[in-house]
Amino acid sequence: MARKTRKRTPDDLEAECRRLLELLRKNCPDLLPPGPLEPGTPAEPLPVTTKRGTVLVRAAVKRAAAASLGRRPTDPPVDAVVWTDGADSLLVLLDSVRLTTAEGVVTMSVDVACDQLRVGRRKPQARVDIDLVVGTDERPAGLLAAAATPRGPAVVVDRWGDALVALAWQALLDTAAALSAAAGSDVDGAPLIPTRWSASKQGLAVGPQARHPFDSRPATSRRPTSSERR
Repeated sequence: MARKTRKRTPDDLEAECRRLLELLRKNCPDLLPPGPLEPGTPAEPLPVTTKRGTVLVRAAVKRAAAASLGRRPTDPPVDAVVWTDGADSLLVLLDSVRLTTAEGVVTMSVDVACDQLRVGRRKPQARVDIDLVVGTDERPAGLLAAAATPRGPAVVVDRWGDALVALAWQALLDTAAALSAAAGSDVDGAPLIPTRWSASKQGLAVGPQARHPFDSRPATSRRPTSSERR
């Protein structure tokens, strides 16, 4: 009897973060905080290869798409979405999302499709590349990122460029947040947050940190039940 393969769910972002951190604990244990961090304390940057980064950002866009559609975590993953604005529509193929890096630049690529791209019998599909200029090890820039005009067919970029930049930015930010949260917590029990990132030819690096005292968020408490009060 053939064994069924479990389909990925939108919660795979956290699962992939845990897998990456398990590898880091095994190969580079000094990178991860040994315990809860004091307020404002930064942790060592977490390295993310482009291969692993592609898995993470792809999970991030799928989770965001599922949330926007009101899907539950147990529902099948969302592999594609259709953006509609008036009479215009764009099919965004989330399974195609991939990440590459260069010195100070993170590039998010995604395949899209619309009728205006059709040429003869060719499929109406094309790739769009979104460049996000971030910091480097030598020139840190916190969590800042500057976006250039996406590279791709003008019929797509002129109409959907801003939305595609927002998709890339949110995917990168969600990935950094999930990775930092999985890396550890502060003394109040709140997950670490990303405060810096950088890019090189080797990949992306995300720097987690404990919140500052003015932004501290203790672990959620609950009201005692009547039996507990007695």
